[in-house]
Amino acid sequence: MNSSVFRNYVSAYEDSGGDRLELFTLMAERFACRSALYPGSFDHVTPAFVFPDTCFVDMDTEAARFFADPGVKELVALRKVYAEAPRIRFYETDYERGLPEAEASFDLLISLNAGFVSQHCRRYVKIGGMLLVNNLHGDASMARLDSDYALVGAINRRGARFSLVEKDLSTYFVPKRDVVVTREYLARTRRGVAFTRRAFAYVFRRVR
Repeated sequence: MNSSVFRNYVSAYEDSGGDRLELFTLMAERFACRSALYPGSFDHVTPAFVFPDTCFVDMDTEAARFFADPGVKELVALRKVYAEAPRIRFYETDYERGLPEAEASFDLLISLNAGFVSQHCRRYVKIGGMLLVNNLHGDASMARLDSDYALVGAINRRGARFSLVEKDLSTYFVPKRDVVVTREYLARTRRGVAFTRRAFAYVFRRVR
C-alpha cells in the first residue's frame, strides 16, 4: 500500500490517540449505524474503517489531495472491520451549499468542530438516524434547541476510551452562568456555552 498515506495517518491520528476509532465503533454497535456523513472531516478517514458507506466533505485542498490518493482506499481495506467492499466518496465543497447525496440516506451525521452541521445537513439523515455532535462551536446546543432532534446520549472520553451515558440526560445543557441560550445567540457567538455538566460529545436521534 501507499506507505506515505499509512505513515501520515498513524502520525496524525493513531499516535496521538485522535483516531476516535472506539467512538465510531460504539456508534455502530449501539445504534446499528452502517452509513455516515462527515462534513468538515479534513483527512480524518477513521469512520470508513467502521461504516461500510462513508461520505466525507471539506473545503480544504489538502483534504481533497488526501482522499484522491489511492493509498486511502488501501488503508481502509487494511483496517476495515466489515466484510463488504467499502464505499467512500469525498466532496471538496462547503457543506452549507448542499451535497449531491439523497435526502434521508445516512444512518449517522458526524459534527465535530465544523460549525452548524446539524442544521445544514439534517436533511441527509434518515428519520430515526443519529447525530454525533460536540459543542466546541455550539452545534450540540443548536441541536438541543431543534425539535427535529431528541437527545439520547452523552459521550464521555478518557484517553482513547469512550463511554455512552443514556440516563439523567436532563442534567446536561444546563448553563453555568445566567445566559439564555437561543439559536440567535449561538449563531452570533459560534461557540459552545459552559455547562455545569460536560461531555465530550452528544448523541441525538432525528425524530422528524
